Amino acid sequence: MTESDVVRQQSFDVEGAVEIDIALISGRVQVHLVDEPGVHVEVRYDPSAGEAWTAGLSGLLSWVNDQFGSGPKQETGPAEAIRDARIDLIGSRLKVQSSKVLPLRAVPLNVVVRAPSGSHISSKTGSADVSVTGAAGRLDVTTGSGDITADRADAAAEVNSGSGDLRLGPMLAGLRAKTGSGDVEVSSIGGNTILYTGTGDVWLGAVQNDVQIRTGSGDVTVADAASGRIQLATGSGEIRVGIRSGVQAQIDVSSRSGKARSELEVSSQPPAENAPALFVTGRTGSGDVLVTTSTS
Repeated sequence: MTESDVVRQQSFDVEGAVEIDIALISGRVQVHLVDEPGVHVEVRYDPSAGEAWTAGLSGLLSWVNDQFGSGPKQETGPAEAIRDARIDLIGSRLKVQSSKVLPLRAVPLNVVVRAPSGSHISSKTGSADVSVTGAAGRLDVTTGSGDITADRADAAAEVNSGSGDLRLGPMLAGLRAKTGSGDVEVSSIGGNTILYTGTGDVWLGAVQNDVQIRTGSGDVTVADAASGRIQLATGSGEIRVGIRSGVQAQIDVSSRSGKARSELEVSSQPPAENAPALFVTGRTGSGDVLVTTSTS
């Protein structure tokens, strides 16, 4: 049996959604939310992380031995890291955490959780890709470096990555998201949303609430704006906004050194009573700006 074949599995009988709390230094996190009762957890070694962790661990142990003597031999391999990981369910809260022992914490683990739809997700990782399939309740995911994907969140969502891409489905209660150098893609927004990225592009599908987007040098696209106050800013990227057909909008866009234009019909009549209110503000330093009709 190889190190990658060692696996730890644990199941819990529960009814309804649970709170899922995952803490991992490195590896990979996969959460599958399904229309079935019960929780199942699987932890195994993640060989996709390569051997970088072993070099760092070897150096650390050598330093410790030089300073304090070798002492009793301590198991530091993947099998021991898997056995020492924490997996428990207290009430409706599931906790999955890598070992607290310093050498074992460095071992990259692949954590897979299957839980009922609507479960709340909290995941904090140092360097790991995180994926959530199915419909989550509340979503709170942070990784130092790695991509984050999520199918859907019905409650408040906060997603952060130091250097990864964010690929998200419908965020029905709004979203706060940040990435240092990755792209951000969200299929639809149903609540107040704030997005930041240092150098990545931002793409939003359907927008029906207030949105604020800021990127240092990326392009910003809103494919289907229907209502809300949409504020867009990029240092050197392009801005493109599609307005949903039949929606009356107030537009204020400009570029310091690029071109800004609108393909919408201009009306001298005030909006009809009860018409959806849409306000779009866009600013870019050197990119072009285009406001057009949505093709959705």
